[in-house]
Amino acid sequence: MCDYSQFIQQANWLSPEDMNVPLHIENWLSLSTSLTAQLRSSFPTINIQVLTEYWVNSVSQNEQDFFVRTHKQFWCREVLLNSDTQPLIFARTLIPNTLLAAHSELQQLGNRALGEWLFTRPDRIRTKLEWSYEPDKKFYARRALMQIGHETMMVAELFLASDIFTRRIK
Repeated sequence: MCDYSQFIQQANWLSPEDMNVPLHIENWLSLSTSLTAQLRSSFPTINIQVLTEYWVNSVSQNEQDFFVRTHKQFWCREVLLNSDTQPLIFARTLIPNTLLAAHSELQQLGNRALGEWLFTRPDRIRTKLEWSYEPDKKFYARRALMQIGHETMMVAELFLASDIFTRRIK
């Protein structure tokens, strides 16, 4: 299995305006609602497989530059969203310790999707969005800064299955 986490950390990220992608892919990459909820309406079963959760004291320069301000410590969560046994999405979330101090429940998600928590928040704002493409593997990816109150988290998602893009967004 290739290192999805490494790809997200080292990818060449661009603003959506700087990438020319087909409309059916753009619709998925620009989705502003819950990706997990959309997948659940397009695939028979979706399950969350937690790969790793851990504290990290430093992140790639690429990731640090994405945040508006410098953070010293992050809770890192990496998961696969699967349809039965087929991996659809690899997700890497970086939650600064300052956000986690106010929302410790984020460390207790287990096999629940982050979106189940995130999209119930009335104070959630997506403040930044970037896309990337890996031509050798034909992977598209997106990453966003999600603001909760005065704090932000990074959510990066790598689309592993190209048949996602054949599904209509509901």
